Amino acid sequence: MGNNTSVCSSCKQGQVQPGKSIRPFLDALKLGGGVIVSPKAAQNKGFLDQLDDSFPELAIYRQGRIQTSPGVEEIDGSPTEYYRTVGAIVALLACYASAHGDDFGIECASAGERGPMSMDKVPGKFINMGNKKDDYLEFCRKFASHMTCEDDWWGMLVFLVVHDIGKSDGFRKVVNDNLPQHMRSDDHDRALAHALADPDIRRALLPTVSKLAPARQESIKAGFSTNFQLPQLGQGEIACINFRGLLDMDRKFLSNGALHYYFYHSIFDIAGAGCNENFIFPLALAPVYMGFTAAMDDLITKLIESPKIDERTLYFNFLYSSFKKSYPEFETKFTTMCQSQVFCHETGLAVLRVLALTRNTYMNAEKVVELLLDSMQHLVQEFAGSPVGPQIMLYYGPDLLRMGLGEDLKDESGENMTKALEALDVIYRAARRTLTLAKSGDYQYQLNVSPLVTAIKKAGKDWKGGAQLLQVVQGIKIKNNDLNTEGIIELKA
Repeated sequence: MGNNTSVCSSCKQGQVQPGKSIRPFLDALKLGGGVIVSPKAAQNKGFLDQLDDSFPELAIYRQGRIQTSPGVEEIDGSPTEYYRTVGAIVALLACYASAHGDDFGIECASAGERGPMSMDKVPGKFINMGNKKDDYLEFCRKFASHMTCEDDWWGMLVFLVVHDIGKSDGFRKVVNDNLPQHMRSDDHDRALAHALADPDIRRALLPTVSKLAPARQESIKAGFSTNFQLPQLGQGEIACINFRGLLDMDRKFLSNGALHYYFYHSIFDIAGAGCNENFIFPLALAPVYMGFTAAMDDLITKLIESPKIDERTLYFNFLYSSFKKSYPEFETKFTTMCQSQVFCHETGLAVLRVLALTRNTYMNAEKVVELLLDSMQHLVQEFAGSPVGPQIMLYYGPDLLRMGLGEDLKDESGENMTKALEALDVIYRAARRTLTLAKSGDYQYQLNVSPLVTAIKKAGKDWKGGAQLLQVVQGIKIKNNDLNTEGIIELKA
């Protein structure tokens, strides 16, 4: 493996700065003292100054209003997305170190005081990859196999620097002001994709990207143009339409590494999600690093093997793999029902998504089928991607349903799931009323349901499952952005 600083094929296709390496950033991070003795931003000032001086794009994360999730803005004076981005960058540097035989890498991503995620606490004892060193090293080796030269590592670093820059209100305004009305969006990935496609905006706001070889710029743009969200796939969270960008993608990106890079960035992004001014080091968790890598490989294989597959079939096939493992006693009956393509693409897909939202921990799968075939058919339209109007994604939907069900996941009577699905129906209908005059039906609308998740967490052990969830959603209001592309739930006072 070693240090390969030769110029790779993508470097030869345009004017780039030869010899760019991410190693100096790793060396600067080491000088700070490491995660155990120096976890804070102030203790790593030299490293952060080097990043800021090298990448002017990072300044955008600290200017004006920044969106942390649909309908939610950063608290003034607390640059959350800047430190999350730094955390993602450190996750890449940790991978680089480990791929080159340096134990500093796994220490960065696992050691230190991390509360319940610390290596000696629960659940960190089981899922923190510091306790699964061989798995972490295998992940790093696998990722490094896609990095054919030092310039590939540099390209991935630039990728992470800009990956969430579209969360800046100011950045999105510049982009939207240069787009026709029907193409404008508050979706940060779409904003970045449009910026990458516009030479003037790219030079002005993404100068480091502009210095990359044309082929690498094209690769980064191709990933963000899909608008696909890998972390939300296995949980059944994304809307069916979210697959469209993948299916429309030029097939050369399936084999030249572009889609791999885009998917891998999600892993580093999640690793850095908990970072802040007091702890800039990422957290490598086995379900993310190993689970998402397996999901990524599975999805890319399905795309390569079935070039003409449609979005519903792709979604169904992907979720079905996990369903079979989780519900072996029900699989035969369900498979028989799925011989009907109508059932498969509609109720069957809805069933798989509902179960996936619970991380396949809800045990009465047959009751979900019964409900969606009978009294909950309106939800089938929502889950199967066939509503009138935009397709709705419930942001934090997996937490909402899994936690909303409470402790009774066995639910032999099915009453708990009945009430929980009735609650989801109330949410979808409330959102749908705000979208009556939507600009088109050809996009994914994201509804942030985190206020409901917060209410469930606040109730703690006193939470009464689906029945209480149905009660709490009565009288909810939906606050949308001006473009009707995102919204957030507001609970009744």
